[in-house]
Formats: sequence, structure tokens, C-alpha cells
Amino acid sequence: MGTKNCPETPRQKMINMMYLVLTAMLALNVAAETLYAFKIVDSSLMKTYMSFTDKNQSLMANFNSAYELNQGKVRSWRNMAQDVHAKSDSLINYIIDTKEMLALAVNASPKEADEEIDEDFPYIVTNNNDTLIIERQDDLNASPEVMLTRKQGKNLQNQINSYKADLIEIVGDYPALVKNIHSSLDVNDPVKGDLEQRETYRTWAQQYFEATPVIAAITLLSKIQIDVRNAESAVLRHLYNQIDASSFKFTGLKATVIPEASYIFQGQEYKARIFLSAEDSTQELEVFMDGQNQPLPIENGDAVFSMKPNEAGEYSYNGEIRYRNPDGEGFGTKPFSLDFKVARPAVTVSPTKMNVLYRDLQNPVSISVPGVPLSNITPICTNGTIYKDESLSEGNWIVEPEELDYDGTNTRIIVNAELNGEMKEMGEMVFRVKRVPDPVAQVASMTSGNIGQERLALQNGVIADLEDFDFDLSFEVTSFDMSVPTSGGYTTTLQSNSWTFTAEQRRLLNSLGTGDRVSFENIKARIEGDENDQERQLSPVILTIQ
Repeated sequence: MGTKNCPETPRQKMINMMYLVLTAMLALNVAAETLYAFKIVDSSLMKTYMSFTDKNQSLMANFNSAYELNQGKVRSWRNMAQDVHAKSDSLINYIIDTKEMLALAVNASPKEADEEIDEDFPYIVTNNNDTLIIERQDDLNASPEVMLTRKQGKNLQNQINSYKADLIEIVGDYPALVKNIHSSLDVNDPVKGDLEQRETYRTWAQQYFEATPVIAAITLLSKIQIDVRNAESAVLRHLYNQIDASSFKFTGLKATVIPEASYIFQGQEYKARIFLSAEDSTQELEVFMDGQNQPLPIENGDAVFSMKPNEAGEYSYNGEIRYRNPDGEGFGTKPFSLDFKVARPAVTVSPTKMNVLYRDLQNPVSISVPGVPLSNITPICTNGTIYKDESLSEGNWIVEPEELDYDGTNTRIIVNAELNGEMKEMGEMVFRVKRVPDPVAQVASMTSGNIGQERLALQNGVIADLEDFDFDLSFEVTSFDMSVPTSGGYTTTLQSNSWTFTAEQRRLLNSLGTGDRVSFENIKARIEGDENDQERQLSPVILTIQ
């Protein structure tokens, strides 16, 4: 008896990829549209989860019915099925408890008995059947606190791996099903490579829960719930089929379609395997798609359907499997359908300090593409250069624009990714490029007003302060004029070719008395250490001795 009758459904594959696409939208500032998208996906995931749960309950009911008919034949298989079901429920409860920990970390409020749920906020239902409404769904601290600092992510990873090992031990020597279980419950940490890769190494928990909004973390946990139920379903069906592997089951045959992916990028190939659930190696099946006269090609006993859509949208196909009846006389048919969605490439390019780029600065940005390893991503910039930031982890880049672009018409970061050995353009983001703002000239931290003679005498010169600027950047004054009114209505002006007072300027300052006014004018400054930076004319500083 084969094990290829235990696949994920096309809907499950689609939901898996939908989560990966949405994960890539994360940035320091989470848009309301992104939060709403996660809420919608989580709601859809929970509907799918309930569908899987009901289906597995139905499978357990079938075991009980078969046991009533033939206890000796069914007992061992039903016992294993009950063990699988109990272990699955235990892991599901642990995941729900983890959701509750995340919800409580953002002070989620319990719903009152007569209270209606606000559609603007997501919610979870705990193992005690309490409904917790999550208003702070964009919180970026709860997920890393619970999943990383408290090590709940590592604990969950261990629970899943233990559950997976238990399922594989129960299944035994059925490579296809074991591979399916490994794939659907893959939470292993990436393998550490060379020294450079180890310096940027991130565990499974870090990849999915570090700097992640709490709604995204909950959505991922909902997906894992489905993965658990899906693995449970695959093993339960396998065990049920072993009750009498030589004949058709009580409900007859079921056509099964397993797509390699049900949510793909535009231009990627869609590929699916189609076979009978009660697989028989002696069967000579034929599969026809949408009324075609020629059957699909057969590879290793499976019919293979493939296509490469060039447009985004929803695709639906119908087909028919033709097979020989168990008695060897005549043929039977079983219709099937498959559905999948093709999405346009999605990419997130998020500045790590501000929403604009500045000319003459090294602007850090982080870049990721859903479902694509960071090492496979290659961005380009249409205005200037972009290169990896070796001081940070993988996925961080430095952009150095060449030209000002206040309207964002000429500056784009285009992201390419290697998919199946080919480079694909995944998307782009437009940026504005601004000039670093002018600093403010100051003497004794003042731009104007009254100052004591003693305080002024302690100053060394004129400084340029870049106020309220997020980058670590300093300006230096290169020259300035100091003017002091003297007797007879004349003004004495002395020049300094640096930021400090000259000896003559200091002697003049020391001669000032109460009521005298001193002006620092024609102040010029540039970015410290950058001799190529164009000097800037700063506003004067006017002080009166008190």
C-alpha cells in the first residue's frame, strides 16, 4: 500500500504561502493595511484549522466504526490512531497556550459574555474557552520577549520535533509519508556554514519571531496548528488504509492532488502530482485534464501536471482519473479538481532609520523577499550605489545616493532574487533623496541673547550643531567673522579660518563691557572630515554682554 494518499490540500498549500508573503511586509513601522492583512489571513487559517479538526474527528469515527465490525483486525490500528490523535491534541493545546502568552504580553482584554467582538481587532480563544481581544496587534516587543527571551520559541520547536519523531516512529518504513511529515513540520534551525555565515546565523525562532508584530506571530502559530492537523490527518489516513491494504476502503476511491506549491510567483512553474488515494503499484492509471484526449505523462507511477502562468490571478482545472477495477474487469473513473493562486512578486525594502535617503551619507536599509533565502537576493539602486552592510546580519544593505531627488522620481531600489536557478525581478520601492539639513551656528550653546562676560570668556569658538538628526553626523565650522562696535560709530571685524577664536579675537572679546554687542557672521561649515562637502553659509550669532 502506498502512502501518497496523505497529502496537504491545495488550500493548505495556498495558506502556507500566503503567510510567507505577508511575513515579508514587516518593517519598523507596521502599516495598518499589513495588520489588517494578517488579521484576515489568521481568520482564514483558523477556518481551515477547524475544517482539518472536523475531518480528523471523522477519521477517528471511521476507526471506531471499523472496530465494531472487526475488533481483532482493527484493534492495533485504532490504538495507534488514538495515540496519534492524543499527541496531536496535546501539541495543539501547547500552541494555544503560546498564543495566550503572546496575547497577555500585550495586555489583551477578555471579551465579556454579552460583548460583541470589534472587527478591527484580532482575537484568540484559549484552552479555557476564554476569548482574548488583541488591540495592540502591532506590538513589536511581545513576540521576541515571549518567544526568544523566555525561550518559548525554543520550547515550541522542541515540542514539534518530539511530536514529529513520534509520528515517524508510528508510521515506520513508508518513505513518502515520512518525507511528507518532515516537510510539513520542518522547524529545524538552519545548518551553520562557513565563518561568515555563522556570524549572521539566526535560529528558526529568531527568523520567525524576532522584531515581529504580535499578530504576525499569532498568525504563524495558527499556520503551525494547521500543519499539525495536516500531519495528523496524513498519518490517520495511512493507518486507516492499513486495515485492509489489499482492497478499496468503505468509502471507495478518492482522487488526490498534491501541488508542489499552490501559491507561486508570477513566471514560476506550477507543478502538481495526481494519483489515487488507495495506491496500487499494479494499477495502470490514466489522467486527463479538462477534457483533453491525451493523458498526462506518468513519472514513477504518478501523473504529472505542469504549467507556467504569466498572469497573476486564480486558476482552476478539472480532470479525471481512469483506473482498472479491483476484480480486473472493466475500468472505473474518479473526477477531481485543483485550484491555485498566482501572486505578483512581493518585496519589502524598509529604511532602518527614516523614510528618506540622504545624499553624502551611508543610508542603511533592510531587504527581504518572502520565501527566498537572503543570500539569493540581489538589489540595485537607480541613483547611486547599494552594497552589503558587513557590520550587520544578512539582509542589511547600505545605499549611497548620488543625486538629490526630492520628489522621488529617479531613485528606485529594485530587488532581484534567484528562483529555481533563474534571476527574477521581485519588486521595487521608490525613495526620495534629500540633502543633509544645515546645522545651527552656536556660541556657548546660544544663537542670540544676553551672555555674561565670564561665560563668554570660557568659550573656545563657534560650533555647528545638527539638531534632531538621527544619523551620527557632525559638522565643523571652517571660518567666521567676529564684529564688535567701537567708539566713533565704527565696527571692528576680525576673521578666523577655523572654528576657534584667534588671539586678536579673544583680546577684543576680553575688552567688552556691559551692553556691548558682538556678532559672529559669515559663518561657514561643512560635514566633519569630508573635504569634498560644499561649505554651507550659516545664520549669524548675535550676543549682548550683560
